[in-house]
Amino acid sequence: MKPENNNEKTTEARKKRNKDQFLIVLMGLVGYGFILIAIVIGTFFAVKNAFAKKDAEVAAAVEQAVSGTDTDKVPEDTEETQDAVRVEDDEPETNEETEADEHPTEVDRYMTAEGKLDYSQVLFEPGKRDKKLKWSDTVFSRIEDVKEPENSAVNSFRLQRKRAYTTDDHLLELMIYTNPDTAQVEKITTVEHCSDNLNIIDYYYDKGNINYAAEREALIDVPVDISSGAITSRYYFKKDTLVKYSYCENSKATVFSAASLDDYSEGTVEQYEYLESNLINKAYISYNAAKTLAEDQLIEGYILDEYDQALSDVEIKLYNADDMGEVARTTTDGDGHYNMSIPVNDDREYFLSAYKDSLDEVRIYRITARSGSGTYFVPTPRMTYSDDGAEYNEQIVVRDSLDNNTPIADASIRLRAGLNCMEGDVIASSVLDATGAAMFTLQSGNYTAEVSKGGYENSFFNVIITTGRPATVGYAVRDLSEDQLQVVLAWDTSPLDIDSRLIGTGAANIIKPSQDSVGALMTETVSLSGDNGDVYRYFVYDYSDITGGDANSGNMTDSGARVYVYSNEGLEALYNVPGGHLGVVWEPFMLHGKTVIPVNSYYNIIESGSYWTTK
Repeated sequence: MKPENNNEKTTEARKKRNKDQFLIVLMGLVGYGFILIAIVIGTFFAVKNAFAKKDAEVAAAVEQAVSGTDTDKVPEDTEETQDAVRVEDDEPETNEETEADEHPTEVDRYMTAEGKLDYSQVLFEPGKRDKKLKWSDTVFSRIEDVKEPENSAVNSFRLQRKRAYTTDDHLLELMIYTNPDTAQVEKITTVEHCSDNLNIIDYYYDKGNINYAAEREALIDVPVDISSGAITSRYYFKKDTLVKYSYCENSKATVFSAASLDDYSEGTVEQYEYLESNLINKAYISYNAAKTLAEDQLIEGYILDEYDQALSDVEIKLYNADDMGEVARTTTDGDGHYNMSIPVNDDREYFLSAYKDSLDEVRIYRITARSGSGTYFVPTPRMTYSDDGAEYNEQIVVRDSLDNNTPIADASIRLRAGLNCMEGDVIASSVLDATGAAMFTLQSGNYTAEVSKGGYENSFFNVIITTGRPATVGYAVRDLSEDQLQVVLAWDTSPLDIDSRLIGTGAANIIKPSQDSVGALMTETVSLSGDNGDVYRYFVYDYSDITGGDANSGNMTDSGARVYVYSNEGLEALYNVPGGHLGVVWEPFMLHGKTVIPVNSYYNIIESGSYWTTK
């Protein structure tokens, strides 16, 4: 029995020894694991602190670049009013998950059956609120330059203008800015034409995600300083949530943040949440609409007879100037008015033909359909009766556009049939005398004059010959260098005082005419030199009626006002004041990338102390 007992004891001892060894190895592995975990955690926090420090330095640099001052952030846990109104950048987060690039929805969900844009439907909702989220300035400071707005990158973006009516029957214009390097839409400006003002919102998108929005109201859509108190509301978004909202009144900005919602009243919280939901929904509906709405050029005009009477049922046809193919057609109404729309095409020009039995056909040339355009308002011709055949003596006088007292003597002058006709058969020619005048005897109708003289660009202007129009005054433009542009405003009604100005991005650069003309000679010239990449908008305003208190006047629309844009390549564009409009401010065109784009917006509500009440 002893041997058996000894074997049992030996076996038990061996088991105990093996168990002890296993426990020792296990404890060693656990200890080693803890050491490795400690090393990983230590390394993680060291790297995180390093990145956080670097991100804070970058955020401070961005903030200083935007505001032009040292970083002065509003605390996240308080509601505070600050004097400086600026776009602010909080410390960006690190190690974030990539957000979705798009927020698509079906067209028939945000457009009604009648083709109206429906913001009332809630198609997009805010993301889950996280009070720790902070706004990152990923778009605004990259494409806008607050200190030198004329050098903003957004000025080089592709520009489109699309239109829709809202379910409130408000015209909504969408100005869409596409980054040429990434082909992504990074900014959309919506201009909603309300009953007595314009509601303007600038949306900024980062890869299709709303990042920032700025809202303001205006009577006239003019460039403003986007870092100033002209912007009444600013919205800062992160992951489809409103992390901060700033409201400006009397140059004081009150800031509300998601991190401080627990400290606000119930009404303030409700208002904050309403703004968040409303702006998120509108931002993405606008983004989808910008991608799917067609971009058309609106074309509008009037047809009168040689006695200035409106002509109804005139057949209007629009043709492609290259191949004579018909593009669109319509007829005039009882007021002689017509309108049509065609797809934009930056590379084509068109001409319009107006025809009615017993009247001579009229052609109007050099109509464009450029991307970003508003309305192309066609000059108003006078159709003549075929069986009349009356001839009239017409004196044409040509003056220097910069000095109306200087006649263009000894210049060649040629006339062609049609308006805005710069080439083709010449039907009459002459040489201007010492007073810059020439006499023509022609049938009543519509003509284009071309004036040529050394030291001057070949200059063009329309001539309408009818009874009661014994003279036409035209203007010649001196030779321009490669980087020069000259805009000539002329009108016929004396003593109406009409003024003009070019306004650059952010209203940082305003160019006024070299002379203020009112009286017998009525023209003003604005000259632009240099290639600074700025976007300019050109405005004409009826100073006489504005200061006289009649903003609903029809004097400017009846003045025969026209605007000529010249470069060293000659006449770039010619715009005529829209007929049949009541108002005192007219925006004929804008310059975008040195491309002249028709706008033809017209306004009849003026605020005191604005551009239009001063010289």
